[in-house]
Amino acid sequence: MKYLKTFGFTIIAIYLFISGMLVGFQEKIIFRSEVLPQDHVFTSVVPFEELYLKAGDDAILHGLHYKQKKPEGVILYFHGNARTVDYWGKWAEQLSDKYNYNVIIMDYRGYGKSMGKRNHKKMLDDALLFYDYANSKFSQEQIIIFGRSLGGAFATHVAKQKNAKLLLLESTFTSVLDIGRKQFWFLPLKWLLKYPFQNDKNIKQISMPTHIIHGTNDEIVPYNHGQKLYKKSGSSSKKLYTIKDGLHNNLINYPEYFQALDSILKK
Repeated sequence: MKYLKTFGFTIIAIYLFISGMLVGFQEKIIFRSEVLPQDHVFTSVVPFEELYLKAGDDAILHGLHYKQKKPEGVILYFHGNARTVDYWGKWAEQLSDKYNYNVIIMDYRGYGKSMGKRNHKKMLDDALLFYDYANSKFSQEQIIIFGRSLGGAFATHVAKQKNAKLLLLESTFTSVLDIGRKQFWFLPLKWLLKYPFQNDKNIKQISMPTHIIHGTNDEIVPYNHGQKLYKKSGSSSKKLYTIKDGLHNNLINYPEYFQALDSILKK
């Protein structure tokens, strides 16, 4: 009996230790952030402006605004959980040049030149801050909200509260909870998560035209997440674009991906 009690206490101690570690390190798991020096110089073949927007808590959020002479509108782009606008800006350039849209892209708190203490609500509010900037330059009917992977959480949060031409999601999860349960099924994640991003709940409240692109072999965010978001979408005008054999980070290698973007952005 003594050994059973010792064994039981050991299991409980390990369980509590793992739970504590998850609470302490979940930011590093969710946000693979990199920092850029404040004097970092960006280069681009597309004219652009650096943005420094002040949040409600005085944090400074950095972004880039790529500009066309006579744009069709503006794409508000929320990038994935790794790298900074120094990397994602190259994709923003391509979007801007190929489809003749201005593109506004931000770095989240702790990424690139963006400053400020991270927390769930503040980060979501930051996304609204960049929407308001876009809306100061373009009408709501000219704004496209585009979120990739983690960026989908910010895109759906904005689209739930604001009006826009359409919402575009790429390789986006239903919720952080659903992703976490794949690896940490034995933990009470619902109570441990400090960043409970919930696209599945947001998308039910979004009525604007909604487009979802997802690869069938996505190894990070399984394809069925895209399918579930499509089914839960509250939009009467929605479409799921399936990229056969596509992984999480290689959809641009498939002609079908650009065919999907063509059909969405060239309307």
